[in-house]
Amino acid sequence: MNAHLVISVLLCATTCETEQLRIWDGDSFLVGMRSGSERIRIQNIDAPEIDGECMEEIQRADRAKIRLAEIMNGGRVKIARTGKDKYGRTLARVTVNGTDAGRVLIAEGLARPWSGRRLPWC
Repeated sequence: MNAHLVISVLLCATTCETEQLRIWDGDSFLVGMRSGSERIRIQNIDAPEIDGECMEEIQRADRAKIRLAEIMNGGRVKIARTGKDKYGRTLARVTVNGTDAGRVLIAEGLARPWSGRRLPWC
């Protein structure tokens, strides 16, 4: 499933506003639907790659992507930005209705804690 998933959330900072997110995979998404949208990478987790090394990784990546969309869809999302990664994406802690989205994915076996480098999923 290489296509992104589009969901609507209440993006909350000081106030909450409806926003659309494009979910790319289990640990990254875009805020907004326009050119120049902010690319977010959930910090401190590693999710499998959509274009993974083996079928098991690709299938797990699809499940992680779908699950992240389920977790976030329609929720009150807070993005606590902490910096940028080497690809220019915003690193952030992401909570949905007060629950850490990355921790949910880790607990469900769809991501793992970030060790500082990519580890194989195959």
